[in-house]
Amino acid sequence: MKVKSTPEATRRYVRKSTMAFLEGEKDLKWISGVLRHSGLAKEPTMAILLPLRDYGDPNRAQALFSWLGSSDW
Repeated sequence: MKVKSTPEATRRYVRKSTMAFLEGEKDLKWISGVLRHSGLAKEPTMAILLPLRDYGDPNRAQALFSWLGSSDW
């Protein structure tokens, strides 16, 4: 059985969590906490999230990317 490295697992968790948010399963407060506590810097996080900008609910995507643009996390 292949075990994923911690950074790879973290990136996957951030991606899947963001997808859950964009699908309406969680709220902005929850995803902002996930992103802040992931241990990833903003630039690598944005590299994970940018491909998801057209995924799911456009209003949620707009709210998330607006928060990312205004946040110093």
